[in-house]
Amino acid sequence: MTNYTERTFSEEVRAVETLYPAVYRRFHRSGSAVPGTELTVRMGGVLQALASRGPQTLGEIAGALELGKASVTELVDRIEAKRLVTRIRDDRDRRRVFIGLTEEGEAAVRALGEVLEDSSLRDALGRMTPEDRKNLITGLEALVRAGQEERHG
Repeated sequence: MTNYTERTFSEEVRAVETLYPAVYRRFHRSGSAVPGTELTVRMGGVLQALASRGPQTLGEIAGALELGKASVTELVDRIEAKRLVTRIRDDRDRRRVFIGLTEEGEAAVRALGEVLEDSSLRDALGRMTPEDRKNLITGLEALVRAGQEERHG
């Protein structure tokens, strides 16, 4: 995460939209279902990683989410049973298998991305002073960093 720089209001809204799920994922019990879905937070993390980076190997997903490969394998198996991901063999190296989103998986990611209601968030942020928005974003970035340091420290 970067230090705070001058941002437009739209960039501030986007920063909060990006930071809030990171805070939610970091401090929410990972075995709990995401409200309105049959997915756990960790399953949602796998789907969001695939949505942002495209098809990946199990090892790449594990690295991105800072989870063990065995845990990711189990998560992907469960997500695949829900038909949200598919396994794709590498044509050049048949031993390599990529995990990619299905159309249903893409829809699930869109639903997961709606953690905050855009209009309510925009309205609430609009009622804050620019200084308060800056402090909120800086504070959320610090919280995410502190949570990551706890995991590694």
